[in-house]
Amino acid sequence: MSVKRSKKDIQDNSTQRYLPFSQIKENIVVMKDSSARVILKCSTINFQLKSTEEQDAIIMSYQRFLNALDFPVEIMVRSTKLDIGAYLNKLSNLAVNQTNPLLQNQTYEYIAYLKKLIEVAQIMKKDFYMIIPFDYVENKSVKDNSFFWMFANFWNSINGKDDILKIRSQIRTFSNLKKWLASRTSTVKTSLESIWIRAEELEKHDLVKFLADYYNPTMENFVSVKSDIENYNLT
Repeated sequence: MSVKRSKKDIQDNSTQRYLPFSQIKENIVVMKDSSARVILKCSTINFQLKSTEEQDAIIMSYQRFLNALDFPVEIMVRSTKLDIGAYLNKLSNLAVNQTNPLLQNQTYEYIAYLKKLIEVAQIMKKDFYMIIPFDYVENKSVKDNSFFWMFANFWNSINGKDDILKIRSQIRTFSNLKKWLASRTSTVKTSLESIWIRAEELEKHDLVKFLADYYNPTMENFVSVKSDIENYNLT
């Protein structure tokens, strides 16, 4: 005898119930505790190659940046295995189209050398991210709305009906989250530019891959992301 499982039962038994976020919307990670995050990928500078005066200026600018923040941020450094697949494919195409047999043979030998080097040396690369949060409860500037926010969440949790009022409330809430996060993101970007660091928001497609790689590091080369990412929802 087979029993048909409801959609709710399938969702409750999935791994999504253990994840701290509920969805990704407009480049924003919405958490299950009603807070939200924006993730910035930051460029790097070679500090050691700078002169003493430039190093002092960078340190002072970074200190001013940290002292000026009136909200928490998280700095994340990820070490991942260097992927030169695209570069190797480009070299392979050049070798195929090479008319000089000697140069063609040298190109193939160079490709084999790079593959062996990556395999043996385990060359890693580091990516730097800054995570900007927003939480209605913790943020003092919107403390007047925090009681309404918590009451609305409690009411929604006991009322499973997605009526018009609930949908409108969700839209209004997300608009407020987006506004506050945009203000914080602009502040961080402007401050980092003073120390020659460029920060760019991870877009929805990149956020999905970032989170998939983070929670499944051993499946890095097997994660595929749908092309119609605009319809992707993690709820």
